[in-house]
Amino acid sequence: MSVTCTETLPTHYRGSLSSGSPRSNIIGLSRSPTFGLGDPFEAESSDSRASQVALEERMAPLPSLGLVMYSGFLSTLALDIVVATVDEYSRKLGAGALFSGLVIALTPVLQGLIGVPLNRWMLKSASMKTVSILMAAGMVVGHIIYSLAGLMHSKLAVLFARALIGICQFQLFAPIYIADAVGVKRRTPVLFVYSAVATSALAVAPAICGLLETFLHELRVHNLVLDSDTAPGWFMAIVYFLYLLKVVFFFEDPEKVRSPETSHATASPVEERESLWTTGILLCLLAGFASTMTNIGCMVYFTQLSQHTWHWSVARSSWALAGLMAVVCVLSLGSSRLVKLVEDRKGLQLSTLSTAIISTLALHFSSSWSAATMTLTFVGLLLLQATSCVVKSYAYALTPKIVAPHLKDRAASWLLLALTLGRGVGAQVGVIFTPVSFAFTMLGTYLLLFALVSVFRSRMKQHAKAV
Repeated sequence: MSVTCTETLPTHYRGSLSSGSPRSNIIGLSRSPTFGLGDPFEAESSDSRASQVALEERMAPLPSLGLVMYSGFLSTLALDIVVATVDEYSRKLGAGALFSGLVIALTPVLQGLIGVPLNRWMLKSASMKTVSILMAAGMVVGHIIYSLAGLMHSKLAVLFARALIGICQFQLFAPIYIADAVGVKRRTPVLFVYSAVATSALAVAPAICGLLETFLHELRVHNLVLDSDTAPGWFMAIVYFLYLLKVVFFFEDPEKVRSPETSHATASPVEERESLWTTGILLCLLAGFASTMTNIGCMVYFTQLSQHTWHWSVARSSWALAGLMAVVCVLSLGSSRLVKLVEDRKGLQLSTLSTAIISTLALHFSSSWSAATMTLTFVGLLLLQATSCVVKSYAYALTPKIVAPHLKDRAASWLLLALTLGRGVGAQVGVIFTPVSFAFTMLGTYLLLFALVSVFRSRMKQHAKAV
C-alpha cells in the first residue's frame, strides 16, 4: 500500500519556482547569499563616505560669511587707520615717537593677551552673534573716547581708548567661524580670500586718512573735537555702529558638525590625550607672528621714513602708503589661485624663502636718498608685504587642518594670539627701524622660518580626521 503526500503551494510561491519568473528574488527565496537584503555593512560604509565628503565640502551661508570677512576688514582698519596721524596727535598731546608706537602696539597686544581669552570665555556661554554685537558696541565706545581725547588733552584717554579697541576687536570671530562652517576642502581658498580682504584694509586705511584730511582742509574744519587727527576715530565709530546693525539683522550662528568617524563612537583614550602642542602648530604660530610683524612693521617704518627722512607731508605719505597696499591687496587676492597649484606645506616653504630674498631690496647703507634708491625701497616694501601676506594665508589654512577636530578652536585662539602679538611687536619696532636694521631683521626672520619649515615639513601633515 503506497501513500502519496502532496503539498499545495500558494500561487505566488509556485510562480516563483518556474523558470524565467520575475519573482525569483522574492525575500526568502533569493539565490543571493544575503537573501535579497544586500550587504548592510557596504551600504553603511557608502553612506558614511558620502557624509564625510559632504562635510569636507560644506560652505557657509553667504550673508554670514560676508559679515565675517567684513569683520576682519574692520579689525585691520581699526588698527591701521591711526598710523598716518598718530605721530602728529601724540605731539599735540606733548608726547614723542615712542608714545605713538605704544598707541599703535597697545591695540593688538591687548587683543591677544586679554581679548582672545575673554572672547573664548564668552563663547562658552553665549552665541557668536551675541558676542559680536557686544564687541562691536565696545568698538564704538572706544573710538568715541579716542576722538574726544584731544578735547580732554589727555594721553591716558588715548591709551584707554586704544586698549578698549584692542580688547573688543574680536579677531577670533573669523577663524572660528570659518573652521566650523566651511569644509576642510574649501577652507584654504576661503581663508586666502579672508586674508586678502583683511589686507585690503591696509590700503584703505591710509586712503581714508588722506581723504579726511583733504576734506577737512577744504572745509577749514579744525577744532579740538574734529580735526585730521580725531576724524579717523569718528569715522570708525560710525562704521562700527552700522556693522553692529548688519550683524543683528543678517548674521546666523554656524552649526556644530561632527565627522562620521566620531559621530558613532566615542573617542579613544589616545585621541583624548592628543596634544595641541606639536611641532607643526608651533611653526604655524611662528609664521603668523612673523607675517603680521612684517605687515605692521613695514607700514610704520614707511610712514616714519617718508615723513621724517624724505620730508613728505601726511597727505602725500598716506596716499603713497594707500597705493602700495592697494597693489599688495591685488597680489594677495591673486595668490589665492596658488592653492590649486601648490600644496599648503610647499606653499609655506616657498613663500618664506621668497620673503627672505625680497627683503634684501630694502637694504640702504648711504645717508642720502636718490629717486632710484627711494623707488627701489618702495618696490622692496611692496613685494615684502605681498609675500608676507601669502605666509599669513598659509598659516591660517594649515592651523585648523593639522590638529584634531576638537582642538580647532584652541588652535585658532593661539594663532590669533600670535598674529596680534606680531602686530604689536611690528608697531613698536617700526618706529625705531633703520634701513639696515629693518632689512637684516626681515632677512634673518624668514631665513630661520624657511629652515624650520624645510626640516619639520613632515610634522605639518593634515590630520586624519580633519573636517
